[in-house]
Amino acid sequence: MEQPEMTAKDYIADCFAEQGDFEILPHEVFEAMLVRVIALDEAFMKDTGVDDGAVYDDDAAYDYLVEEMGAAFPQQKMYCMRFVEDYMDYQERYLESVGLLEWE
Repeated sequence: MEQPEMTAKDYIADCFAEQGDFEILPHEVFEAMLVRVIALDEAFMKDTGVDDGAVYDDDAAYDYLVEEMGAAFPQQKMYCMRFVEDYMDYQERYLESVGLLEWE
């Protein structure tokens, strides 16, 4: 029986775990932050037309994600810039690993 591909969330969580910089956060806080940033990124892509073929604007996405994550997690606001930056790197790696990333 074939093993299912790793989900983006699992892949990204593994990258964060390997890096280790966010181990200071309680697991449930880290998990909530990861779920939220993924949902925000999906909403950003839908709202900006990426789902319909528009180009993903990394800078605009970063600014949006940092602002929204800081608002959603005010006690962890000082970590949000780095968390979002790492998330975006890991998401890109995941997309490359499954052949879903197209470079222009």
